[in-house]
Amino acid sequence: MKYSETNEIWRLYPEFDFIEVSTLGRVRTLDRVVSNGKGTRVEKGKILKQGLNKNGYLRVAFRKDSKLVNKSVHRLVAHTFLSNQKKLPEINHKDNNKLNNSVSNLEWCSHKYNIEYREKYGKSSAEVSGCPVYAVNLDTLEISKFESQREAGRILGIVNQSINSVLKGRLKTTHGYVFAKAGEEDEIVKLEVEK
Repeated sequence: MKYSETNEIWRLYPEFDFIEVSTLGRVRTLDRVVSNGKGTRVEKGKILKQGLNKNGYLRVAFRKDSKLVNKSVHRLVAHTFLSNQKKLPEINHKDNNKLNNSVSNLEWCSHKYNIEYREKYGKSSAEVSGCPVYAVNLDTLEISKFESQREAGRILGIVNQSINSVLKGRLKTTHGYVFAKAGEEDEIVKLEVEK
């Protein structure tokens, strides 16, 4: 089942009866009665703030029986919405963006598959956004410098995955351009000499 960005669906997380997870990767608590040692009180539900863990994944924290619980958002989404009949241990982000926890971007996988997928499809645009790149128009041999791969894609109208494929050597060109990262200008000098 595909989920659109405008069709957010909330579902109860299987492990906790007061946590709901959405198809877009949001997490919220439900109203509940909690014991505080002196009696009980009603705790209002709320959307949980997400923070980055040391590996760059989004996580949420909440209390269960006075104990602090930390959970990775992508694992919450996968456990709530994706079947895992083969009992696979890891979750792959299809676009390689650890911050995109939409259910349509996640899949259960083996450790080997997760590594091979990342090697094949490279880093996400979020991970390479700060690296300057050069683009050479193969018709005019005009060289343009961009502050990031994302900027080059936006200005030239080329998806980041295509640019990344050229930078990683899987493609020679895309959309009439050759790309090189800053520091790899030798490739651009070769093209200038050939002109």
